Amino acid sequence: MSNLISTANGNVFAPGLKDRAANQHARAAQGVASGSLTGSEVGVLKDMRSDARASLAEAKGNNGWVGPKERKELHQDMNSISQTIYALKHN
Repeated sequence: MSNLISTANGNVFAPGLKDRAANQHARAAQGVASGSLTGSEVGVLKDMRSDARASLAEAKGNNGWVGPKERKELHQDMNSISQTIYALKHN
């Protein structure tokens, strides 16, 4: 899979983030299909994902890439989303 992620202000090179996002999307979709995630819980996840995408666009800035510090912060955002998916699916 490509390491480029499309954002509102262009593509950004962010290794690993695109794969994690796809995995989290699949986990959430499976939760909806199995009935373990409700509509309001999906809304919470969408809001978190939207915030993460805004952080990615901000991290990109004007230089077109995400530095190590920003990448770490973005992975922490992804960790939070992952933990929320788990918690919502198992409540």
